[in-house]
Amino acid sequence: MSQQNGIATLLKAEKEAHEIVSRARKYRQDKLKKAKSDAASEIEAYKAQKDSELKELESKNEVGVGALEKEAESKVEGELKEIEQIVSKKQKDVVKLLVEAVTKPVAEKHVNAN
Repeated sequence: MSQQNGIATLLKAEKEAHEIVSRARKYRQDKLKKAKSDAASEIEAYKAQKDSELKELESKNEVGVGALEKEAESKVEGELKEIEQIVSKKQKDVVKLLVEAVTKPVAEKHVNAN
């Protein structure tokens, strides 16, 4: 009888050990699932934060780009007006020089001629 009692005790201990191992595996799986879901939620939160930072930066730069475009355009227009003023002042002199060059040629020896 003590042998049957010993076998029964061993079977009971084995069953208890199996239950302990099963609970430990389930606990580990639950922890892994929770860690994965927590990591996924943290990743989503981080993505959302970075997306909002990117949109904020783009909106700031968009305003800056518009101002830079206006500044460059006004600068170019100013330079064009300045060039037009110079052209209107020098136009008569340039025409006069061209007419003189065509109507009064000057005979000079070319620099490459021997």
